[in-house]
Amino acid sequence: MKETKLFWVLLCCVFFFSISVFALDMYSNKGQELLAEISPASTTQEETTEGTTEPVIHTAKIAVTGDLMVHSYQYNEAYNSETGKYDFSHNFQDVKKYFDKADYVMGNLETVFGGEEIGISDFPNFNTPDSFLDAVKDAGFDYVTTANNHCVDRGTDSLIRTIRKLDELGIDHTGTYSAKEWRDGIFTKNINGITFAILSYTYGTNGMPYAEDYNVNIISEDLIRNDIAKAKSYNPDFIVVLPHMGNEYEEYPNDTFKNWVNIMFDAGADIILASHPHVLQPMEMRTLTKDDGSSRTGFVIYSLGNFISSQTTPPRNAGLILNLSFEKKGDEKAEITEVSYIPVWTQFRNAQGQNRFVVRSVYDMLTLPEDQIKATLRPQDVERLKEIHYQTTGIYSDTEIPLENIQDEYVFYKKQTP
Repeated sequence: MKETKLFWVLLCCVFFFSISVFALDMYSNKGQELLAEISPASTTQEETTEGTTEPVIHTAKIAVTGDLMVHSYQYNEAYNSETGKYDFSHNFQDVKKYFDKADYVMGNLETVFGGEEIGISDFPNFNTPDSFLDAVKDAGFDYVTTANNHCVDRGTDSLIRTIRKLDELGIDHTGTYSAKEWRDGIFTKNINGITFAILSYTYGTNGMPYAEDYNVNIISEDLIRNDIAKAKSYNPDFIVVLPHMGNEYEEYPNDTFKNWVNIMFDAGADIILASHPHVLQPMEMRTLTKDDGSSRTGFVIYSLGNFISSQTTPPRNAGLILNLSFEKKGDEKAEITEVSYIPVWTQFRNAQGQNRFVVRSVYDMLTLPEDQIKATLRPQDVERLKEIHYQTTGIYSDTEIPLENIQDEYVFYKKQTP
């Protein structure tokens, strides 16, 4: 009898000890989760082997393109009569590798997705198959500005449906809105610990009406200054403005648009990425004055040109991938450390004379082996690629770069280190 009681006592001890260990293990795991939230990796300082502290260095790279447009040549080429579907996946097959090197990819979406039931359409009132947006997502685009003169081409319903399709695919966007609270908010993005407030505006909508004032950001000095002031309250590292403005096909901005850039910088913008001319225009680094009187570095490009479209005549078939690199040390505001660009070209027809729209790197094409060049490009396209090399580097470089010195990417600005 005593042995039986002793057995049950020992068994109970073992049971309660096991429960205690299990509970302690659960508590320990929970503690690890809580500690992970405030671990050194998420702070601005890290301890060195000598016991001193060094600021954590964050880096980010943003790739930016020009206009994403779809004319009838493109959607007719993408249409498969056997399946009744559109396939645009080949459009970006060559440049995806460049996007993969960036942390965030941005472009100007200059069309709407109103649904095939209202009819796919071309200029002057675009409506593009949804599958083009799938190709944009698959290529690696993370953000598009939707404020442009074609954003209401097929009415307010199509504008709102475009927003919904972007949201479904997880593509960030600013410039057009389905609700006032979204218009009144400030879109911010944290990229690897560096924060960006992103705003976008358009000069107009080609006279097309829309239901509510908040649906489209129309360029005005008061609106821009108020939005930038609100963005400052979030204390981002950079305020980025994407204005849709400029005169179509002009290769240099006139004083009107230079003045708008000055207004944006004066209000507090750090980076200005403009669109609308459909051709490349110059870019500049600026030394700007902060509110406290200290200096800051700003950047503007007046037009990124077309990225993909059916505007296949020079200079409208040349574009670029703009790369902006950033660095942030500890609690300091981040800095632009490098600006570089990759010249690109939209191929319209393949070597067999068939319509085939593919965005190509100028470098990649001109450095192909001779047999591959003949299999990929028409002779006139080879000559056009050479022109693009000289013209693009001529816009952004101080000296002419001979074809034998061609590069896949050119540095426009690099921060000097002491």
